[in-house]
Amino acid sequence: MTKNKKILKLLYRSFDDRLKEKDQQKLTQALEDSPGLRQEKEKIQTQRKIIANTAARSFKPFFIERVMEQVNALGGKTNGLGLEMFYESLVPVFRRFAAAGAVISVLLFFYNLGVGEILSLEEALTMSDITLRAILAIF
Repeated sequence: MTKNKKILKLLYRSFDDRLKEKDQQKLTQALEDSPGLRQEKEKIQTQRKIIANTAARSFKPFFIERVMEQVNALGGKTNGLGLEMFYESLVPVFRRFAAAGAVISVLLFFYNLGVGEILSLEEALTMSDITLRAILAIF
């Protein structure tokens, strides 16, 4: 590992751990000698301040307690409420798939109606033998 990488690694480690006296002296000397390293240190300090400020505002107070209270409340139920809630959460997804399936079915109906030689309900709702043979030929 090159000297610059070692010094940079010491700089990063200095934010999270206490460095040995020897390593701290190396880092201090390198910071005095290198303006680029000083800029890197300032950049890291700025990023850490930004992260610290945004993390504190991301959740309302007592977030963990509220979540654990809900988990405990659901865990104590033996009447299947948790499973029922799970199924209810799938309803919006199912509705989207059902709507998409209905649209595709209608489109296929009109496609088959247009492709068929005879305009009949049977022709529109079933595949012709030619189409079936072509599909089976692929496999």
